[in-house]
Amino acid sequence: MRGVSFLSFVFPKFCVNCGSHDLFSEIMAVCKPCTKNHYLSQKQNLKPKEVELPLDRFVFYDEVYYLQRKGSFERTIFQSLKFENERDLAKYFCLGQRTLANHLKNDPPDLMTLVPSSPKASPRPYHASFALFGKWEKLWKIRRDTNLRKVSVDRQSSLGFEKRFFHAKKAFKFTKSDRIMEGLHVLIVDDIFTTGATVNEIARLYKQAGVRKVTCVVLLLSGGD
Repeated sequence: MRGVSFLSFVFPKFCVNCGSHDLFSEIMAVCKPCTKNHYLSQKQNLKPKEVELPLDRFVFYDEVYYLQRKGSFERTIFQSLKFENERDLAKYFCLGQRTLANHLKNDPPDLMTLVPSSPKASPRPYHASFALFGKWEKLWKIRRDTNLRKVSVDRQSSLGFEKRFFHAKKAFKFTKSDRIMEGLHVLIVDDIFTTGATVNEIARLYKQAGVRKVTCVVLLLSGGD
């Protein structure tokens, strides 16, 4: 971990879970004891965590990986990240990204896209996936695809299981239809995977445009709750 800035001594950052203060809380808003109690228990398997492809529907993405699995602790601090602007928590949800990046280095992506959460500028001040997206954008020195737009004003999270899939089919589009996508490996970065409806529809659009492979990476695997 890198050192903290001088401002940390003036305005220290405390753990959002237990309120204690240490170097870990300064870096990612979760202290070392809380990290050991909640993250290390998920790290027993050192292999990248892959979501099994569903057998009950046709899928367009090739692989989906997640960094952490959603439990009561993760649910609580994830809400703080998304809706209370606790930006440093994004770094906590990036834990494990190096293992996954090493796994993907044999076939690195050519293009990355961040799943849009609204048709225009979001009222939410910070997208949960920005930290991970930024790390990998520098790692592979590739460009971000900004042509993907959400055209629906409905929130996917407020819909039931089946309605998510119907909504996703009309929720996204590309702003340009004449781009050359043939043979590319596209990486879709999102914050949470529940049913997979969103990333599957976005993957369909990319496959329809001629990409070779679509890999999805999410911070949190919901489990459908």
